[in-house]
Amino acid sequence: METMTDNCSAIAYIDTEYKNPLRDRITRIEGWVSSHQPIDSLSVFVNRQQLGHVDTCERPDVPAATNRPHALGWNVFFEPRKHLIGELGSILIEVAVNGSVVQRRYHRYEPRPNSARPAIYFMHIPKTAGSSTRRALQSDPDIYLLEVYHQYPCLHEEQFATFTDGALDDVDIVFGHYMYGLHRHSGRAHRYVSIVRDPVDHAISCYLYMKYVIKDERIVACSSIFDAFANIDDVTFDNYTTRYLAGYADQPKVGPAQFEMALKNVDNDFAFIGTVENYKQSLEAISFYLGKELPHHIDNVTPASDEMAALDKSEVAERLQPRLVHDLKLYQAICQRFPGNYFFQATAQSHAG
Repeated sequence: METMTDNCSAIAYIDTEYKNPLRDRITRIEGWVSSHQPIDSLSVFVNRQQLGHVDTCERPDVPAATNRPHALGWNVFFEPRKHLIGELGSILIEVAVNGSVVQRRYHRYEPRPNSARPAIYFMHIPKTAGSSTRRALQSDPDIYLLEVYHQYPCLHEEQFATFTDGALDDVDIVFGHYMYGLHRHSGRAHRYVSIVRDPVDHAISCYLYMKYVIKDERIVACSSIFDAFANIDDVTFDNYTTRYLAGYADQPKVGPAQFEMALKNVDNDFAFIGTVENYKQSLEAISFYLGKELPHHIDNVTPASDEMAALDKSEVAERLQPRLVHDLKLYQAICQRFPGNYFFQATAQSHAG
């Protein structure tokens, strides 16, 4: 790594200008780089140690502002205390383009006190109306929200294995697309929260989303949802909710053992599981548990289509039942275990006892 020079071929921005001291045990920093030359490499260093897991994205807005034709946005999560030198609580962040440092910032690291509450793992099962809930949590500056998704600019699930046991000690909510088991990377007490959906509606929604939004080539080529379920080997079409709640990420088919594991996890580790079908009351229960009011509207990102209008839910339910047998049983068990007034009902029962 070459030290920063007056060479103005490339420039960079680091978003930590007004973030001193750094407070988060898992700190996210982002910015952009712009160059007269093609950007062959972009590196981020903390106290002269190169960080892994640096994500990049296109930034078409930057070249016009910098008069440089090449630009990238970047984003990285890191654990500051792993990079501290001796007793010093100092952090030097450097960004290098094509091997040369083009920007740096100096910071202090003063972590927040540990949270006294268990870490809440809000498991956002795809296509269960989680996006509006996520945005509501993002808007609250008093909630330390760690977002775990496989797209820019979020933390990737795989990076959790690189963190120390205490990395999540100040996090309020870990929210995102991940299966049960993420808590094992932390030594902190935890509880899970989630929302599930009627398995037939969930299957239809996943199919339409993959076909008309993601435009998955395998699904686009299918003539119908029945064609997709019969011929596409994808975990989405195999008791997806059971797989999520069991923490069963492997490709083999979901069976009775995974159903029993999912049910065990629900009973042992979930503070509450709501349903899309009882969304308003479910959100009220989760709002109470989090101490944060959440919106009751659902954002539908899947556009209307002729195929959607023509689907007969009764036919879908009848023909897909063998492929959804574990999800159907699990959904019924969850509805029985977590009524919408769950917390107040449990309190009333304990007082009566």
